[in-house]
Amino acid sequence: MFPIFTPRCMQLSAVGKTLITRTSSFLWVYSSAIVRTMSDHMDKTAQSFREPGICEAEVAAISQASETVKALTLKVDDPTFTFKAGQWVDFFIEGIDIFTGYSMYSSPTQLKETHTIDLAVKLSDYAPTIWVHNQCVVGSKVKVRAGGDKLVFDPQPGDPSWNVLLISGGIGINPLMSLMHHAADLHDQRKGNPEGYTPGKMELLFSASSKSELIFKDTIDDLTSKHSPNIAAKFFVTKASAEDSSISNRRIDASDIKAAIERLGGPLRCFVCGPPTMIADMEGLLSNAGIPPSDIFCEKWW
Repeated sequence: MFPIFTPRCMQLSAVGKTLITRTSSFLWVYSSAIVRTMSDHMDKTAQSFREPGICEAEVAAISQASETVKALTLKVDDPTFTFKAGQWVDFFIEGIDIFTGYSMYSSPTQLKETHTIDLAVKLSDYAPTIWVHNQCVVGSKVKVRAGGDKLVFDPQPGDPSWNVLLISGGIGINPLMSLMHHAADLHDQRKGNPEGYTPGKMELLFSASSKSELIFKDTIDDLTSKHSPNIAAKFFVTKASAEDSSISNRRIDASDIKAAIERLGGPLRCFVCGPPTMIADMEGLLSNAGIPPSDIFCEKWW
């Protein structure tokens, strides 16, 4: 999965500069597995920030997040390995010449505390992804390298407090899930450190084809329960109807966008991750609701 950046996404002034830009500590990236050669992947991410070292990792746990998505927990003991919420890792598998990238859905705090990161990989015909779904086992060894500087969520003490609207389609939830975990950690840290960053409110609008593809719903429900009213979420299913009062059986529409904006208030930053057609629709709805392009951060996956 590698980043495909839209023209309206915010760009940093130069590779290697600090990941914080003006008021935009709120940045994120999503990467999509569509390449078929190493050079394609590197071409697409050639200008993206990468950590200098490649680190060894071991698969510590595997679970089936849905019929089409595998969730991996990787143990990374190398103290030089770090990442920021919304970043991805280059993912190297011994014996497979090509490599790709997958976004973390866990938080940087989890890495600090347990030396682990979480990835979710949707089934495709791409060689690394086939390996993850069919050959990867607990104890498998891989190598990873953190990267991404276009859209990273890394607010620091003294940064302005922004409210955040997240809009996700399908597996596009991965980097936004990392943002949600990081926001929850920031709220917890604020309780013990009044001098730390003051996070704003966050709301997620999450759409998928079926209830089973609303991966991480239980985790999201737990986060919102523990951090209400600071973190909230609404769920949508577009194809198979879900007999669940917490899920709307329709697409995200203008009324949902308007209501979320009113609930959150300003100042507001909006982050959208999903298929290209959804991105275009959501950008239009946000623009019609009065959100300027400079406050809309988007990433397409294919």
